[in-house]
Amino acid sequence: MSLALPNSGSESLAAVAEPIPPAHTSRALRHLRWCLTRNTIRSLLSGSRLRLSMILVCCAIFWAGLFGLFWGGFEFMGMNDALFNGIFEYLFSMFFLSILVMLLFSTGIITYTALFHSREGTFLLTMPATTDRIFAYKFAEAVGLSSWGFFLLGSPLMVAYGLTMHAPPGFYLMFLAYLVSFVLIAGSIGAMVAIVVANVFPKRQRMVLGAAALATIVGIIVLGIQVWTTPGEALRGDWLSKVQDRLAFCQHPLWPSRWMSAGLIASARGEWPRGWYYLMVLSAHAGLCYLAAAAMARDLYFRGYSRVQGNRSARRRLGFYAVDAVFHRAFFFLPRPVRLLILKDLRTFRRDPAQWSQFLIFFGLLGFYFMNIPRLGYAVQLPSWRNLVSFLNLSVTALILSTFTSRFIFPLLSLEGRNFWVLGLFPLRREQILWGKFVFSVGIALLPTELLVSLSDIMLGMGPLMIGLHMAMVAVLCMGLSGISVGLGARLPNLRESDPSKIAVGFGGTLNLLVSLVFIFAIVTALAVPCHLYFLGLEHPEAQFALSHSGFRLWLSLAITVSLLIGAVGTILPLRIGIKAVQRMEL
Repeated sequence: MSLALPNSGSESLAAVAEPIPPAHTSRALRHLRWCLTRNTIRSLLSGSRLRLSMILVCCAIFWAGLFGLFWGGFEFMGMNDALFNGIFEYLFSMFFLSILVMLLFSTGIITYTALFHSREGTFLLTMPATTDRIFAYKFAEAVGLSSWGFFLLGSPLMVAYGLTMHAPPGFYLMFLAYLVSFVLIAGSIGAMVAIVVANVFPKRQRMVLGAAALATIVGIIVLGIQVWTTPGEALRGDWLSKVQDRLAFCQHPLWPSRWMSAGLIASARGEWPRGWYYLMVLSAHAGLCYLAAAAMARDLYFRGYSRVQGNRSARRRLGFYAVDAVFHRAFFFLPRPVRLLILKDLRTFRRDPAQWSQFLIFFGLLGFYFMNIPRLGYAVQLPSWRNLVSFLNLSVTALILSTFTSRFIFPLLSLEGRNFWVLGLFPLRREQILWGKFVFSVGIALLPTELLVSLSDIMLGMGPLMIGLHMAMVAVLCMGLSGISVGLGARLPNLRESDPSKIAVGFGGTLNLLVSLVFIFAIVTALAVPCHLYFLGLEHPEAQFALSHSGFRLWLSLAITVSLLIGAVGTILPLRIGIKAVQRMEL
């Protein structure tokens, strides 16, 4: 006896089994992206106007500050035509090559997470859509998230360069076209690397990322040593020509950064045939790279997803016990449960190369600059100039520290996510959780910043008094920035998001960065002004605002008192706000 389905049922099954045309899939995914974007914009406009205003104001201030810095640098370089024409193209090529590497890393990481570790990617794989269309949808999101910072950094650079060169209006439109093509090349290469890693190294993603980050750091160190050991007097003609020889690798004709720099420089000079030529070369390679990435996703995406999900393991990872033990015993004055929380945050930080690699690169580059201070001739300048440079170096260190705390410390509590209720079961009070994260932040940030600032002052030839003052300032800044990030992170958590980069660029992260910048400005200005007036008085005693030795001691005592008060308020007040928020929170 045979069973037969009714005709209507057979027709419906055939209709269900019939594949959806790729054009319909693309249209549906584009409509989904449009709806999500529209809803996000509506949410911003209909929500808190203060939030949107602060984001726009912060972006405008950041853009204007970069524009003024680049414009001043271009005007200074323009004073010497030989310097301007000889090394400027090398600087542009080196800048875009660095951006290319950073975009490759960031887009690759975001694409890997979006394709192989996101719930949306898992859901889309169950839909009747081809893998290359799903890749295109997630790739657009990854490129947007990774490239907005490049636009925010590159647009003031290009505007300042165009105004300095008196470029025609078409230059600014050309830059947008160059930007899209350049970002597409870097993003496509990063996406292809992510797909290859998922297929070939499904268990070793972090090891591959760590090795790539280590190779990049080694390359930067080798390049820095070559520039540092260049014979001749710094910023002189023979020295610059030798530096150009050592940076000749960035001018290789196959680098997209070379096409970018050569095309933009030609467009700024009004050489439109040359500018259009490089734009066509860049855009053609951008299209080729994207097609290669889409074809690779079509053939390998599902296989890589299966390998990544199938090779997850719950086995215990060994190693680093000595480091954990040292860090655990360093905070002997804290209760054991709090120390275990700190140890958990340390292991989470250590196991994520995307975090510690950026931390190491930022501070490594800053340390390399401080070591090169004698080569730049700052140590033989006037005392007031050396004092000014020392405070500028301290400010740069504090700014990088604020970026670190906003990027990594602020999202700590939010990353607990849906498991946040587990913290309520711990045998400790809720405020101890925040104090533990505060101690972790201070402990991990204090040592490198103190070493960097002391290295800067030693290279500048500062006296013991100023070295001690700067080291005390760094301690106050570390505690204040850590308190701000931990407190505001508890007051403005985002428990639904698992990506720390998205948490950091949200409203809470933006507000945290703004408050951190105000805090740094208050601390540094309070101490920098009397010190500068004192050193200025040593050179020009007849100056109106110069301070004598006795006057300097009085004003310095007042400045230290004000700085300590600001530091105490900036540390304790945000923590108290965060503690009250956590105590009211329903776990």
